[in-house]
Amino acid sequence: MDKKTLPIIILLVALIFLFWPAMEWLGFVKPRPAAPTQSADTTAVITADSEPLPDTVAPSAAGMDSVGAAAATPDDSVITHDTIFVTTRKYTVALSSFGGAPVSIKLAEHTYRNGEQVEMLSAGASATPEARFAGGTVRSSTMNFVADHPAGRYDATGGPFELVYTHATATGGQIIKRYRFHPDRYDYDFVLELPNLNRLGFERQYDLVWNEPLHPTEPDSASDYETMEAVAMMSRQRTDLNDFDGDSLNQNLTGSTDWAGLRAKYFAAVMIPRSRPAEGVFSKGRLRQVATSQGNATAKFMTVGLEMDIAGAGAIRDSFTMFVGPLDYTLMKSYNVGMEDILGIGTTPYVGWILKPFALAIIWLLPRMYYVIGNYGWVIILFALLIKLVTLPLSLKSFKSMQAMKDIQPKIDELRKKHKNNPQALNADMMKLYKTAGVNPFSGCLPMLLQMPLFFALFSVFRSTILLRDAPWFWFVNDLSRGATGFTDPYIILVVLMVAFQFVSQKLTMAPNQQNKMLMYLLPLMFAFFFYKLAAGLVLYWAAFSLFSLLDYVIFKRTKKNPEIQTA
Repeated sequence: MDKKTLPIIILLVALIFLFWPAMEWLGFVKPRPAAPTQSADTTAVITADSEPLPDTVAPSAAGMDSVGAAAATPDDSVITHDTIFVTTRKYTVALSSFGGAPVSIKLAEHTYRNGEQVEMLSAGASATPEARFAGGTVRSSTMNFVADHPAGRYDATGGPFELVYTHATATGGQIIKRYRFHPDRYDYDFVLELPNLNRLGFERQYDLVWNEPLHPTEPDSASDYETMEAVAMMSRQRTDLNDFDGDSLNQNLTGSTDWAGLRAKYFAAVMIPRSRPAEGVFSKGRLRQVATSQGNATAKFMTVGLEMDIAGAGAIRDSFTMFVGPLDYTLMKSYNVGMEDILGIGTTPYVGWILKPFALAIIWLLPRMYYVIGNYGWVIILFALLIKLVTLPLSLKSFKSMQAMKDIQPKIDELRKKHKNNPQALNADMMKLYKTAGVNPFSGCLPMLLQMPLFFALFSVFRSTILLRDAPWFWFVNDLSRGATGFTDPYIILVVLMVAFQFVSQKLTMAPNQQNKMLMYLLPLMFAFFFYKLAAGLVLYWAAFSLFSLLDYVIFKRTKKNPEIQTA
């Protein structure tokens, strides 16, 4: 490394560390507020299964409806409401007799960074999902139901647990909700029965609505909000329901619907009709500016609903599967309704069909490598090595071409001087020189171009699935799904390593002309700027791949000394 290069490297590293604090000090960027912490679980615990709990009073605000207004309070709000807790191996669900539905679902295997279980329903949530009748004027979340089990805690880790809620109207009608919870599944069965429609007075249709928005679960809540979507599967096609008009969302589509749901960065809530498809789907929501640990962010609050036809029916008995869990491609695919499409893998305009096979191969391969190695950081490094070995012949051929470019560089410099004021003649003579020397000036970029589909597929997988969430590597890298929150975050060290490996690799291989020198310094810096907030797993992959690219140089040098070794 020459004396001129070392000061430039030191300057680039200093720029990486000091850029963001300098922007804050100069006032161009607002300082980040402290990250909010998740509230502690204040639910009283009773250890004996089925031991009755004291009646719990319904919250003063029964949650927020789909556009943010407070849900209506029933006339008999003075009545106390029972709560039943059901524990499976995947979650603990709390169901209230006020609404006859879940008001809390805490995932057993997924936690916030403070160690508390991820809550899929917000604090003070209204009963979710809710059934809406008579054009939304009658809502099950504001009704009192009677359960067939006393209030208490029930264990469903050894076998299914069934629960029935019944609401009786003054006219002799009934609304019945049946639940079945399974020991090892992220879904539960839900059946809605309306045995006497003529006594209820409901006509045309009812809506089943996931009436509680999802909330951020990650330290970078701004990024979490960006990924939030309402999605449906209509006529076997993934359909987005995110057409905001200004700050409001009010989208309604008619047609056969196989499922509808909400997704955040790594979790989703999905309603799947089982007895018959829904007749349509809708989403409602709003945007709001909120303060996050990364500064102000645009928060999305969305709900989604299924339209179910009841015209001409004397009684209704509709069954649903309610999925509440992680964005795990293999898990969601096992439901055989196309629910894995909620991840959005392969939906990138124009190039999604190219990226999807790479993404599916990654989803298939990495967990199998993890099963053997037990650490996703080393899995990613080994995966980068495998890709390097596969592309080695092409890389060596590229090195051969770039070395030839270095050899003819003096002749190119002479041509530039000779045709200083005649670009056309310069280009013509350079093309002749390339042809005579058997050099392709673009061959050095070919390995990187072939890497792009795989790289973007990795980005899509790491961004859309829960594969790397909370996955440690070593030392301070305890979550490969997150990126650096700023240039003073320890995770920036991975970015610095990536920049250093990429710079050295380019330094050893690029022809020493003025254009390449500019790329040599600017390209790693651009990668740092775009990479530092991406998943650490992605940064680790590119750093490892850049490091292994140095092996290309070593191998090529050896082939120069041993001509019998073929480079292409």
